[in-house]
Amino acid sequence: MPLSRRRLVVLGLTLPVLGAWTPVAAQQQPDWLRGELDPDPGSVFGLDPSVAAEVLLPATRDDALPDGYTPRDLVSAASSGIPANGRQLLRALIVDDTRAMVQEADALGHELYVGSGFRSQAYQLDVFAAQTARWGDEETANRYSARAGHSQHQLGTTLDFTSVFRAFRGSDTALWVSENAHRFGFVLPYTPASSPLTGYIDEPWHARWVGARLASQLQALGYQSWTDSTVDAAIARVRAAIG
Repeated sequence: MPLSRRRLVVLGLTLPVLGAWTPVAAQQQPDWLRGELDPDPGSVFGLDPSVAAEVLLPATRDDALPDGYTPRDLVSAASSGIPANGRQLLRALIVDDTRAMVQEADALGHELYVGSGFRSQAYQLDVFAAQTARWGDEETANRYSARAGHSQHQLGTTLDFTSVFRAFRGSDTALWVSENAHRFGFVLPYTPASSPLTGYIDEPWHARWVGARLASQLQALGYQSWTDSTVDAAIARVRAAIG
């Protein structure tokens, strides 16, 4: 059911405006963007515009990242005080939020760690080749793994919070992540509800950082239950407003 203008305002879902931004006509906006615009010069849902432009880059089955894209501030998870499976990298931008999320989970008895962090385009090429060999054809492999250039791991802001996938799915820890990741700036792009649209299996361990303000507003809108859109479509809509 479409969200009313009043409902959007109550939820606090507002689109920051950067100085000379020209809002898209209301009839062209998806339901979750309709409503009041809250001018917030110099900020995109709490992020610096230049940071947002990079963090919100599209990375889906249909949308590739810029060829060879590599973030500039990659750091080691382990050296940043974040448990990891081997040598995993992530952007310095998300270290504090990632560490805080892992520590809070641990205090509650949930084991989280960086099972997979940044993956280069070249590395993803090998990953996809291995999946193709495993499943026998590229189309099936593409349900389980992104093609090179299309992986959100290449952003450096997307993490798998485990490497034990079968045990994680349906666990109390997975439930905790789904209910709390937004507080640390993460969304979960690959939900069971969105699988027909994303083209990927559900991955409750796969979390993409977009900043706490945007993640929390999307959580309030129940994005994990959306069947007619995806969180990546919402992210793309916000980025389109930056120009």
